[in-house]
Amino acid sequence: MLRIILVGIIALLLPFKMVTADTLSDVKSSGKLIFGLEAGYKPFEFLDENNKLVGYDIDVGSEIGKRLGGVEPTPKDTNWSTVIQSLYNGDFNLILGGMTATEERYKRVNFSYPYMDASSGLLVMKDSGITSPSMLGGKTVSAGAGTPQINQLNLAAKEHGISYNGDIKTYDKDEVAYAAMRSGRLDAYASTLVSLLAFAQTSDDFTVIPFTSNMWKAEYTAMAFRKEDESFRSAINQIIVDMKNDGTLASLQEKWFGQSFVDLLPNEAPTW
Repeated sequence: MLRIILVGIIALLLPFKMVTADTLSDVKSSGKLIFGLEAGYKPFEFLDENNKLVGYDIDVGSEIGKRLGGVEPTPKDTNWSTVIQSLYNGDFNLILGGMTATEERYKRVNFSYPYMDASSGLLVMKDSGITSPSMLGGKTVSAGAGTPQINQLNLAAKEHGISYNGDIKTYDKDEVAYAAMRSGRLDAYASTLVSLLAFAQTSDDFTVIPFTSNMWKAEYTAMAFRKEDESFRSAINQIIVDMKNDGTLASLQEKWFGQSFVDLLPNEAPTW
């Protein structure tokens, strides 16, 4: 009987074989900071014309690596729908990939202090006549797969007493949604306001509508950690505070988003 129990315990632990008790020590001893993300979320992380992974998160990760004693920043492109499971499998040390802190995710991970605002927005064509979420009745709407904007679109429909044209469509890549809008297959795309504003600056065809409601609280982008990685999370939180205080975070936000959002970010991790 004891043997059966031990076998069962070992089987449960196998998926987590790469995870150790002190991730901070592991990062420093290995000389690498491995962080999970999914390329295709411009300007947070995307492939440039030379097929190089670049973006706000890449620069933030590089700066954190320097401040951890010169460890090598190593972004790891992964499937976003299973990114938290991959974190617990030991595929990377943390998630640094434009993740919005949500109550559902908080059940599985702990969050860092916010390093970016994650308020939501709606991208629409300039000639669509849509100026408010209340005007989306009968429209084809969408959001990124696995993002909180899906729930927000559902709440908006309830709040405004409207029905969309069919189910909310989901896309794995922002670029696919943008193409669908240009072709007339999509009327509105919900995502983080900062990413939509950055995209809208590159095209005269689109406009962005702030997507807010009393039905959900302020949103922030934060890094995600395994529940047991408290010493590691604490070290990263201090680095975030230092980057805010010395202007580094503001500079990176201005580089990738055209403005700084640092004043909106509390030195407090999102919790529920």
